[in-house]
Amino acid sequence: MEQQVKILETSLTKLKDKKGKFYFLTQDSEGRAIASVAVTYQYVKYLVEAGFDACVLYEKTEYKGVGEWLGEEYSNLPHASIETGELKVGPQDFVFVPEIYGHVLEQIKDMPCTKIVFCQAYDYILDTLNPGFGWPNYGVTKCLTTTDSQKEHIKALFPTLATKVITPSIPDYFKPHEKPKKPIIAVHTRDHRDTLKLIKSFYLQHPQFKWISFRDMRNMPREEFATTLSECFMSVWVDRVSGWGTFPLESMMCNTPVVGTFPILKPDWMTNENGVWVFDESKLVEVVSTFVKNWLEDSVPENLYTQMSETVKSNSPEKEKEMVLSYFSELVTEKITELENALNKLTPVGENS
Repeated sequence: MEQQVKILETSLTKLKDKKGKFYFLTQDSEGRAIASVAVTYQYVKYLVEAGFDACVLYEKTEYKGVGEWLGEEYSNLPHASIETGELKVGPQDFVFVPEIYGHVLEQIKDMPCTKIVFCQAYDYILDTLNPGFGWPNYGVTKCLTTTDSQKEHIKALFPTLATKVITPSIPDYFKPHEKPKKPIIAVHTRDHRDTLKLIKSFYLQHPQFKWISFRDMRNMPREEFATTLSECFMSVWVDRVSGWGTFPLESMMCNTPVVGTFPILKPDWMTNENGVWVFDESKLVEVVSTFVKNWLEDSVPENLYTQMSETVKSNSPEKEKEMVLSYFSELVTEKITELENALNKLTPVGENS
C-alpha cells in the first residue's frame, strides 16, 4: 500500500505542476497531406504553447513526418516512438489513440494512464475491433471527436463513453484570392481514381470546355494548397466516408464554391444553401457542367457565396484553441480529483494533507 500511496502522490504532484504528459498517436503521413494528421499536430501545438507536456506519438522507428507539407513549426514539435520504448506512462498521463488503431489499444490496455480515442473518421471505428469488443474493453473511458453527428454514432456504439466534440478550425491562410478567379476546377477525392474518372468523363461529355483546367489538390504543401484553391473558380469534392469535411470548408474560406457528394454521415455544417451537393455520384459530371455554365454566364446565385461565408465564420483558430485548452484543463482537473479520492481511501484521515 505504501508503494501505491507514493505513486499517487507523485502523479498528483506532476499533474498539478503541468507535468502530466499528453501523447497523441498519429499515422505517418509519409509526406502526404492528411487532414486528420494536421488536426492532431495542431492540438499538440496548442498544448505545447500553453505549457503542457504534449507530444506526437508514432508506432515505428522510421517516421517521415509532416515537414514537407505542414512546415517546420509542426515537424519540430516533440515526438516519441512506441517501437523504441519512448511511451512511458503513469496515472498522471493521457494517451490519445485514433479510431484506426485498435491494435494499439490492445497493446496499451494495461498501462496505468487515461486512454482516450480521438475519432475523426467514424467509418473506420469497427475496422480494427474484433466482434463483440469495443473501446471500453481496452480501458477507454473517453472519446474526442469533431462533429455532433459523429458523437451520436459513437454514443450508439459505446454509450458509456464520455464523448467530447471539438470542431477543427481552418487556418487563416485560406482566404479569397485578390485577383479574378482562374478557369480552373480544384478536385479533391479520397481515391485518386475518382479524380481521373471525373476529369476524363467531363472532357468526353463536354468537349466545348476543354479550355477549362482541373487541378488535383492532393499532396501539396498547405500554404501552396490554400493559394491554389483560392485561384480556382470552383471545386469538386468526393469523399463518402469523411467525418468532418475539411476540404469543402477550406474551399468556402477561399470563396470557391463546392460541388460535391453527400458523405454517408452528413457533416453538421452541410446545408442545401452552402454548396451544390448530390447523392448520386453518377450525376456529378452533369452537375459540374451546369455550374460551369452558370459561372460563365455570371448567374451563380449570390446567396451561395453569402451562405459559404456564414458557414465558415465559426471555424476560427482562436475558438478552436480556446476549446482545446479548456477541454484538456478539464481532463487534468478531473484526473486530480480522481487521484485525490483514491489517495484518501488509502491513507488515514489527516495523514494526507
